[in-house]
Amino acid sequence: MLSLDGFRHDYLARGHSPNLERFAANGLRAEGLIPAFPTSTFPNHYSIVTGMYPGSHGIIGNTFYDRSRAATYRMSNRKAVEDGRWYFGEPLWVAVEKSGAVAASFFWVGSEADIQGIRPTHYKIYDGRVANKTRVQQVLDWLQLSEQDRPKLITMYFSDVDSAGHNYGPDSPQVNTAIAKVDRELGLLLRGLAALPFEVNLIITSDHGMASVDDRSILFLEDWLDITAWNDDSEIISGGAYTYFYSKNRTLLKSSKSLLKDVSGLQVYSRGQFPQHMRLADNARTPDFVATVDAPAYLMIRRPKLNFNPPAGAHGYRADRDSNMHGIFYAAGPGIKPGRESAFELVHVYPFVMSLLDLPINTKIDGNPAVLSKHLR
Repeated sequence: MLSLDGFRHDYLARGHSPNLERFAANGLRAEGLIPAFPTSTFPNHYSIVTGMYPGSHGIIGNTFYDRSRAATYRMSNRKAVEDGRWYFGEPLWVAVEKSGAVAASFFWVGSEADIQGIRPTHYKIYDGRVANKTRVQQVLDWLQLSEQDRPKLITMYFSDVDSAGHNYGPDSPQVNTAIAKVDRELGLLLRGLAALPFEVNLIITSDHGMASVDDRSILFLEDWLDITAWNDDSEIISGGAYTYFYSKNRTLLKSSKSLLKDVSGLQVYSRGQFPQHMRLADNARTPDFVATVDAPAYLMIRRPKLNFNPPAGAHGYRADRDSNMHGIFYAAGPGIKPGRESAFELVHVYPFVMSLLDLPINTKIDGNPAVLSKHLR
């Protein structure tokens, strides 16, 4: 399973990815893959491999607070990323390893952590400097191991398209260049797989899409809130398209919500009253309230003191309101029937893969096996 981070559902039509176009045309192709809220990298990569919404699997953002631990998870915090206690559910590689088979990962959210005390037999500590060609070659080397040692599941990840989208915007020539680059590297993978003496099921997906940001539409929370009051037992965590608010101070929460509800372009939702699509559950990680904006707006806590270049593109926005957040799902192999599928939520990928692996689902998931079962041979 290969993730092309930030590869939007309509990028295939741009004509810069001939290898991916052929793969999609000859296999199973969905019109789009609908991410969970927030449409961010960590929550959705982990939803794909657990079949659970972020509120269920616990990774509700690239950054979030946990009241029970009085600690903040940050994707930049290496200790947190590798700590399996942050992650709920049973990722694909844990299910594979529990079955007695081998799993491998050349990058995927959660694959570096000891979830249920288990890691993939082969895994890599994330380093974005590692060339995609190196990742492809390692995957092909794993597949050439003896049958006993060969991984039954391999995950891998390319970040190029997402990075270009953030830096230059989704409509930029730089994104088209990134699309062409990862397509060439996909070509290496496809040729390597074709040369094997056995067939492989390959799934190509993405965690979310990308929307343009207008730097004239940035909202700075300090224009309405006294940010200095958010201290000690209070946390504001910004995700760009959304912001999480946590506080033990009921008065502060009430006054802040009241002030923000009058801000044009800002939607404010209280804990216990979140829209159904958010599915943030109600536990120690659930924010007291959430503020969201629609693209091309963007949320920041404070006005930068120095010159600031906002991202040209962003995600995290509500996928039920913005189809630019939708990603891709293409699949082909001996266990997969070619065909077309309408856009579907990415929690349904997990049961599809578990069926391909011929493994039972032994944990409660949000995904529905029936959504993609007709595409199984």
